[in-house]
Amino acid sequence: MSSDLKSKTISGVSWKFAERICAQGVSTIVAIVLARILMPSDYAVVSIVTIFFTFANVFISGGFSSALIQKKETDWLDYSSVLHISFLTALILYAVMFFLAPVIAKLYDISILVPIIRVMGLTFFINAVKSVVCAYVSHRMQFKKFFFATIIGTVISAIVGIWMAKTGFGAWALVAQQMVNSFIDTVILFITTKFKIIFKISMPKIKVLFKYGWKVFVTSIISVTYDEASPLIVGIRYTTEDLAYYTKGKSFPTFFGGSLSDTFAGVLLPAMSKVQDDKVAVLKYLRNFMRLTSYTVFPVLIGFLAVSDSFVRVVLTEKWMFASFFIKIFCITEMLRIINTGNLQAIYAIGRSDVTLVMEIIKKSSYAVVLVLFVIFAGSVEVFALSAITTSIIAALVNSFPNRKLLNYRYRLQVWDLLPNFIIAGIMGVIVYFMNYININNALLLLLQIVSGAVIYSVLSILTKNKNFIFLLDLIKERRTKRNDKKVVKETDATKKA
Repeated sequence: MSSDLKSKTISGVSWKFAERICAQGVSTIVAIVLARILMPSDYAVVSIVTIFFTFANVFISGGFSSALIQKKETDWLDYSSVLHISFLTALILYAVMFFLAPVIAKLYDISILVPIIRVMGLTFFINAVKSVVCAYVSHRMQFKKFFFATIIGTVISAIVGIWMAKTGFGAWALVAQQMVNSFIDTVILFITTKFKIIFKISMPKIKVLFKYGWKVFVTSIISVTYDEASPLIVGIRYTTEDLAYYTKGKSFPTFFGGSLSDTFAGVLLPAMSKVQDDKVAVLKYLRNFMRLTSYTVFPVLIGFLAVSDSFVRVVLTEKWMFASFFIKIFCITEMLRIINTGNLQAIYAIGRSDVTLVMEIIKKSSYAVVLVLFVIFAGSVEVFALSAITTSIIAALVNSFPNRKLLNYRYRLQVWDLLPNFIIAGIMGVIVYFMNYININNALLLLLQIVSGAVIYSVLSILTKNKNFIFLLDLIKERRTKRNDKKVVKETDATKKA
């Protein structure tokens, strides 16, 4: 691994981490404020639309985004060609959703879905541009641009969303927040990258990208179909309010855990793609991802699982108490997601999208059986939610299997990379959980649990001489030293000029 690539990777992780922490921090605060103002029924409406739009947005990128990132050398014609295809796809999808809106509204018996679907459908065109620009930024590992674009978009959209919620716009506040965020984020990225649009499509380039991208596209379609099948079933089989609790319970573990794993994963693919011909280097990246991600994600999710009841009571209020059960479920699935994400990114990086396609077919076939069984025998939405844990375990086993041969990353090594972090996080979680039985004010209890959890995890990391803890400390010291060196150089230069 070259020192330049290592430097870019560390810088990329730092900026991506800062982006996710700040963005998710603001988003979490906004989500909490909106949840306290709005009713679960308002969230149910937007959750239904999100199900269909998540599926539609996969068609817009069409696997081309991943192909652009994975391709070693790209030019403006590559990006412009994909942009034209994506925009045309967005136009077709908008027309389809425009005419399907009344049908979907009738299915759920919610009339407001018609205008909301037709307005939110405009984000298809925004996402068409954003997917290509993001691929450009990721390919060049310029993650600092993501930071500023995301933060500005998140803050402005937060102001808009909260203002609309407080002035009685209901579900439209959530719609506006999402649309403003996506629009501003895209505009800033477009401007700061000085993205060039060439009004020309190169079919030879499209064919090269499609050769890799179509497998990613099919894989994504299969994956999203399953991911959105569960909330779709909840909304139809049970009630739309159950859907609101389900999606809200899922959102917080994604905020706290998924954002951290996505931070590392967002840098992992482009970094590994640079060394895709060196299997040893790819394996080293993958193992570092597993260790560092689990070290940061496990304590957050296990700790959140332990404090979920007091968190909901204090932060979301009693009207959302039913969501606590789903928070616990998805804290577990998000931990398993580390295994899935790391292994998949490695396979993508070495250009074996054909393997991931086969894996998705195997996984989703298994998922279909699991979902059917849970739909038949689950008498309540709580029992049905347990299907998420079952399918996550299946995914972890299947996603890990190919790298046993491709990279010689055997199950034993994967367990060894994850287990030390899981043990110390588990010990911390058990202690924090039993603090729930302390008879004090809920807000004080939550604060005590969070502080105690952080202290306990840090102490355990020191006592066990956890390598990830030491690595992060050394990294912080190294970056601080570099900043001080730059400061000294600037002061010296200023003195010489004087």
